[in-house]
Amino acid sequence: MKEQDKVNFEKLNTIAKVHYYKKKGYPNTKISRMLGLHRNTVSAYLKKNPEDSIPWLEAQETRSKKLDPFKETIVGWLSDEPDLSAAQVEDWLKEQFDFHEAASSTIRSYVKELRETYGIPKVLIYRNYEAVPELPKGKQMQVDFGEIIVKRALSEKPIKLYCVGFVLSHSQYKYIEWQDRPFTTNDGIRTHENAFEYFGGRTEEIVYDQDKLMIVSENHGDILFTKQFQVYRQERKFIAYVCRAADPESKGKIEAVIKFVKYNFARGRRFHSIDTWQEQCEAWLKRTGNHKIHEKTKKRPKDVFTLEKSHLISISNHKIISNNESITKTVLKDNTIQYKSNYYSVPLGTYQSGKAIKVRLIVQDSQLEIYEMKKDKKLGSHSLTKGKGNFVKDPFHGREQEKNRKLEQHVHEVLQLFENKEKAVHFISQLKEKYPRHIRDQLRVIEEVAVLHGEFIEEALNECLTLGLTSAVEFRDVAKEIARRRVETEIPSPEQSSLPDKYQQITALERPFDSYLQVLGGEKS
Repeated sequence: MKEQDKVNFEKLNTIAKVHYYKKKGYPNTKISRMLGLHRNTVSAYLKKNPEDSIPWLEAQETRSKKLDPFKETIVGWLSDEPDLSAAQVEDWLKEQFDFHEAASSTIRSYVKELRETYGIPKVLIYRNYEAVPELPKGKQMQVDFGEIIVKRALSEKPIKLYCVGFVLSHSQYKYIEWQDRPFTTNDGIRTHENAFEYFGGRTEEIVYDQDKLMIVSENHGDILFTKQFQVYRQERKFIAYVCRAADPESKGKIEAVIKFVKYNFARGRRFHSIDTWQEQCEAWLKRTGNHKIHEKTKKRPKDVFTLEKSHLISISNHKIISNNESITKTVLKDNTIQYKSNYYSVPLGTYQSGKAIKVRLIVQDSQLEIYEMKKDKKLGSHSLTKGKGNFVKDPFHGREQEKNRKLEQHVHEVLQLFENKEKAVHFISQLKEKYPRHIRDQLRVIEEVAVLHGEFIEEALNECLTLGLTSAVEFRDVAKEIARRRVETEIPSPEQSSLPDKYQQITALERPFDSYLQVLGGEKS
């Protein structure tokens, strides 16, 4: 086709599009914006006859496409988030619909067509990048921080989220960790440990941006790290470099990763909780972040990482954390906490309705320890489990275990009433065996006996064991009988007066019987 014929064809095609969108009911201003034409040009084209091109355009419109079943969904995504990229659309189709039947180029074309059809332009921000030479396997890792504002799932209120990204310079294999609060130096150390665990080792050197969490100052290459990070770096024995400002040769990879995770994973996504967000991000890394073919290397990061992993430097199983390092978690209503997509129990009753109960987590080796937020009281200790969605429960955190704990405490309190603990333990064991469902009632009867007849409970215990009586009611009756007998034996006889000796010989004056008759006016018979 001659050059002029191409021009004429494109012009006729544009005229046909103008008439087609006008037929659909779009105003001239929207057609102008969609096609990139001046509104006067749109008006001029509407006066021309496009009959030859309209049937062809209508055929294109009615032709079935692989992505048509998701058309309304994609238009909804684009309407809510106009800056959404075709790559994000591709990732969301995989995440929400497990759709893998269309190539990336097909999805880009389809998204572009929907933007034109529904008038959803995208604002593009361009930035200059520079090629970075490839580094040897296991040589370098780059680290940087980022932040983004997203909307909450239910309230639509904005929330700022913070992330730290790690990328292996050779394979482009990535690890991302998120927080709903700004990072501290302790957070930075913890996320380093998590990244080393995720990668299965560390590189010889790590490159940082000039971040105040790690770096105090840099004076012509003389780097002064923060005290906490300097101690950590020396213990892990890696070389740390600080990149220069606006230097793509030293930090281009990590800047691309932070941009990738912010605008491919985070943008447009609704926030539920930080644990769910982190879980979704790790799924995104497997599905897209480390799976999608890299535009520069034309390889999948996960495939290259398979070769690089053996070149990483192994780290000890001991996880290094600072003395004050802890992770804050909220207790869920089923009395569990979530850590790395798994759930661990806390004592029953820790959760309180209407209150956000916080606990501190400390990770040491393969153990997870849970403490009260502002106290040193330990609530539980669990062995960390691998995988996702697992539930780890301490036997002493359940309802039955709590009842048993309280029962044992009750038994202990009753035992303190007796001097002979061995015999008391034997008697109460018999009560447990005979009255397993009513043992608490049996213990309460013993406590009542101790209040009313405390001085006789040792003797009553001996009598019950001797006679083979195994009931708290029988124990009570025996104690009452002992008390009754003791009272009777302690009543003094006429000969056993409690008067002092000097009054013992005094006798009362006896009057004759006649004197009483005279007083009463009677006569002696």
